[in-house]
Amino acid sequence: MKVQVAIEFMIIFAAFLLALTIIVIASWNNVVNINRSALDFEANRILNLAANRINTAYLEGDGFSIDLAVPEKVGSYEYTLEIEGNMLWLNLNEMSYHRMLLTSNITGILKKGVNTIRNVEGGVVIS
Repeated sequence: MKVQVAIEFMIIFAAFLLALTIIVIASWNNVVNINRSALDFEANRILNLAANRINTAYLEGDGFSIDLAVPEKVGSYEYTLEIEGNMLWLNLNEMSYHRMLLTSNITGILKKGVNTIRNVEGGVVIS
């Protein structure tokens, strides 16, 4: 009788551990997905803000000036902003995001911190 109770207890305990393991794995996957979504959201927010400011400066014409504050990090990750032709790229944690710009006539680079975006005779100058 004692052996049967011990075996039943071990079976029930093993089933409990299996269920607990499955719950932990499912929860971990949800946490990873939530963190990934938060990074995607923030990266797209920064990219849209920068692209919109550059496009606004281009559309407003000569003499227009606007500031853009670029954050140091996205979450706890470093990232880069690059302009290639009329594309703005944000590279973050082995992922790339991009937005099309209205012009490829852009001089300067976007740095982290405050940038001034100006339209000088139809071209966009970033300083």
